Amino acid sequence: MLDTAERTNIEAHLRSAAKIEPERLPGLKLLAEAWAEASAERLNAVYAAPVVIEFTGLTVFTFAPAAPDVATAALATTVKSSKWRETGYILAEPSLANALVEAMFGGSGLGELPGARPMTKLDRSFVEVALASFVDAANPIFDPIAPLDMTAGEVIAAPIGAALDERLPADGRAFLQLAFRVSVGRLQSTIRFALPEKAILPHRRKLAIVPEEKPFADESWARDIQEGLSHADLEVRALLDEKQITLGEVARFTLGQTIVLNATMESLIVIECEEQRLFRGRMGVQRDAYVVRIEERVDPTEEFIDDILAD
Repeated sequence: MLDTAERTNIEAHLRSAAKIEPERLPGLKLLAEAWAEASAERLNAVYAAPVVIEFTGLTVFTFAPAAPDVATAALATTVKSSKWRETGYILAEPSLANALVEAMFGGSGLGELPGARPMTKLDRSFVEVALASFVDAANPIFDPIAPLDMTAGEVIAAPIGAALDERLPADGRAFLQLAFRVSVGRLQSTIRFALPEKAILPHRRKLAIVPEEKPFADESWARDIQEGLSHADLEVRALLDEKQITLGEVARFTLGQTIVLNATMESLIVIECEEQRLFRGRMGVQRDAYVVRIEERVDPTEEFIDDILAD
């Protein structure tokens, strides 16, 4: 039978094993980056000016009503799922409304930065739609590895800390907080998504692995490229001989002058393509045309040595 000290030690080990460490979840970070891109794509489908969304960080977070991120948020949306019993939430800063309104009406976001102001009904509608779209964008991204099946729930306005404190159970306040930066020009804001730790625990092993990039294996594409290259036009030349002469001799060339070469009718001539020597062949005549019959392949190493010896 275990004594008190041994039991305490085992319980400590079990708690440590169940603890989630963000630095050991590289797969989750990759999914968060894809989530940011998917969210931006959804918003940009309706906005007149482009919004940029970037994943900026992953931390372990225990909810507290007075936590700075919670206390300074202007709007929150609860997040539910059929896959887990806990409640998640997503927080929006007051500055998010400025960025979204600027994007909706086609602003560049490069003008003078606006000061703090109360959120209007129009601001709130833009933020609500954006947060719901953000939640929806996560599901297809996470489905292959950690299905979340999330839906946006109740919208909560300030004071957010007290409202969430009433809605979160005492045993469901441990979260992974994912931070995303939303930018329109110089206008920036942060969205913080609190994902319950218990929702991630069953998938921790998968999220600890960085998936390998699969090699591109589109055989039809490779075949089309190969076929296209096979029809490319190239220049092939057959060189009878090469002769070194001085610049003075070239200057004295005249019409009708004969240049004596070392090659004979039995000599092998060089066949090259795009200035690359490929074969040697023997010249002949077929009907009224000169022809070359390939006799041997050119060895680049041998050619290199011959050139050095010739010099």
